[in-house]
Amino acid sequence: MKLIKVEKSDKPRKKFVAVFKGDNAKEKRIHFGAAGMRDLTLISDKNSKFYIKEKDKREKVRDNYQRRHKKDLVTEKNKKGLGAGALSYYLLWTTPKMNVTAYRKRFNL
Repeated sequence: MKLIKVEKSDKPRKKFVAVFKGDNAKEKRIHFGAAGMRDLTLISDKNSKFYIKEKDKREKVRDNYQRRHKKDLVTEKNKKGLGAGALSYYLLWTTPKMNVTAYRKRFNL
């Protein structure tokens, strides 16, 4: 399975969709990130309504999210990087900007 791209979701309740392609060339789309909710990419963006100026407060929000959602990563899909939980955890809550390259490398996608 290869991660082809991450783009804005067409589902109103989701932020993004990750597009994967399997060995059989079949496309798999995983929507992730709750629309209207904050994430590290938004609380780090000065132009966002969710922006938090103080770095230590942003880090506390991130740490709290990661602590609450660490349990989401134990499913087989998320262990392989193919679940919405892993996509949100690593793309929206690990660094201030989505790092798709690091995600591909972490999960060999």
